[in-house]
Parts: sequence; structure tokens; C-alpha cells
Amino acid sequence: MSFVQMIQAVASLKVLVLLVLVDMSRALTCYQTNEKTGELVEVENEDFVFCVLFPSRRSLKNGVFVQGIADGMTQDDLDAPFDQFFDNSQPFYQVLSVCLYEKYNWPLVWKASPKFAGKAPEIEYQFRCLCNTDLCNARTTFEPYLTNLRKNADDNRTIRA
Repeated sequence: MSFVQMIQAVASLKVLVLLVLVDMSRALTCYQTNEKTGELVEVENEDFVFCVLFPSRRSLKNGVFVQGIADGMTQDDLDAPFDQFFDNSQPFYQVLSVCLYEKYNWPLVWKASPKFAGKAPEIEYQFRCLCNTDLCNARTTFEPYLTNLRKNADDNRTIRA
């Protein structure tokens, strides 16, 4: 290896290390719903691994419109291995969002625990979407949410000639 090749190799290694460090220090920016005002604010947090959106919906009990909620999610908040969906990306395929319709059977939990007293809670249904790109969790109705997600994806992992 010549002296010039050695210098080029060291320079390439330094650039690679710098790129890895920059990528590792990048914080995810998510919309977050202010609990008091209901307004959306942008929050950048190095601990966020996903942005989450609970889309706007109508209440099943009384038909009243319930505004969507947006937030960031840290590794400690995760209740399932969602990263496995996003890690499956290919040059021609990328998961942009994972949406779940979930049922929480709180009465079953209530019966199983002797420490609870009083009226048992009701079964709860929840719909939420997770994504992992900056500001991907805009609080909108569901259809525009998906449309905006597609439009705002960095490059949608398309193959460029």
C-alpha cells in the first residue's frame, strides 16, 4: 500500500466514523399534543424511537368527535417489538407506518388482581399508528394522515437510475 493510498484510507475511515456519529446523535422530531391547550407542538428528543398518532375519531358511546392525539415514544414506552416492522426495509420497500387496532380487556385484569377495589373498568379499544420519520404524526383524520405520510417520506426508498 502506497503512502497516498494509506492517507486516503485513513481519510475515508474518518469520514465514515463522522457519518456514523452524526447519524447516532440525530434526534427524532415528533408532534406532541399539549394536554392543556390541545395544540400541537414540535418536540425534538434523542430518546424518541417512534412518533405515535391516535387518529381523530367518533366516540362509540355518544358519537362525539374526539380530537386525535400525537406524541413521541421512547424505548421504555414500547409495549411490543415495533422496530422489527421498520427494520425490514429494502431498497425497493419501506414500512412508513404501522397501525394497530387494539383491545384492552381491563375487566379481566381487574378480576385477576386482588388489590383493585370499587367499580371495574370497561373494555377499551384503541387505534394508533407509529412512524419513525420527523413530524410523521401530524394530528389529522386518518385518510389525510396516510396521504401526508406518503408525500412527506424522505425518499420512499425508491430506486434511482
